[in-house]
Amino acid sequence: MNAVRSLVAFVAALAALAITATADPAYTVVAGGLSSPRGLTFAPGGRLYVAQAGSGGATGKITEIRNAWTSEPRVRDVITGLPSEGADGEFVGVDGLSALGNGNIRAIMAGSEAAGGPPPFGHLLEFNPAGHWRDVANVGNYNYAWTGEHLDLAYGDFPDSNPYGVLAVPGGSYVADAGANTLNFVAANGRISILAYFPDNAIRDSTPTCIARGPDGALYVGTLALVDSIVLGPSAIVYRVDPAAANPDDFNTVLNLATPWATGLYPINGCAFGPDGTFYASQLFTQWPPPFSAGDVVKIPFATPAVHTFLTGGALTVPGGVAIGPDGAVYVSNFAAFAGPTDGQVVRLTNR
Repeated sequence: MNAVRSLVAFVAALAALAITATADPAYTVVAGGLSSPRGLTFAPGGRLYVAQAGSGGATGKITEIRNAWTSEPRVRDVITGLPSEGADGEFVGVDGLSALGNGNIRAIMAGSEAAGGPPPFGHLLEFNPAGHWRDVANVGNYNYAWTGEHLDLAYGDFPDSNPYGVLAVPGGSYVADAGANTLNFVAANGRISILAYFPDNAIRDSTPTCIARGPDGALYVGTLALVDSIVLGPSAIVYRVDPAAANPDDFNTVLNLATPWATGLYPINGCAFGPDGTFYASQLFTQWPPPFSAGDVVKIPFATPAVHTFLTGGALTVPGGVAIGPDGAVYVSNFAAFAGPTDGQVVRLTNR
């Protein structure tokens, strides 16, 4: 999985950091003791869900946080025992989450069974607040096969698949695959198609990680661009994809549907739009050249995507998912990787 291989280069830079969960005026800790927290989503009723990729074995979880904006949030695990794989602090498992209007949640698992991952790696799942879940589609195997048919598209990494971000919409779900560099649509009946391919950067591939629907109805997809950002400076791009213009049966359309919207960003791990149309994205680091540290959330006005404002002054460490709460605050999963098995947090930012 190319997103995992790329992140290996990041380990040495983070090894010099003191990764400790200390109080910071830039944010309030909503929940701690988490294991590689990734995607966040608010469901109806203000319930906040966080995906925990885990620390190996069957340690993956999906956790519910009620009253996240209060001084006494209630935390409980909804699903446990999901598979987790990795080493050296970088584990993959359940990654992206997105809420449906009926209160159910869509979750995407990393990797693919075709590449040797344990089931249900690569699958799109749906679960309800009671913890009952069903398998929607095997996105990982579909994309692994597709990349095997298009070996010329990436830097020798194909075949590959690492589904990472998901956005649930009426009639289906969109999935960003950080390994295949694709945007999928999975219909309600489980039928999978590829809408867009995200082109390579100057040195390595784009690695799409998150999806958010903009005020214009288009999809905005953030990319990691990790290797390019380490070597050349901030190189991540937020792409705009108009699903109304998609044609999965036309390869040329698939290759050209995504267009840059915001550029010159540090590696993006999660993203969301606020109710006023402002775009928020977590960034693994915001310093260049080395040392690579100071994770943050960048705020981008929809009308002026060249304006980038950091919200925490670099107070975060490997931030993951981003969600905007009913209170209007920005919530982020912190210590999403390269930390101890219980160092992960969900935090509420002071600024918005």
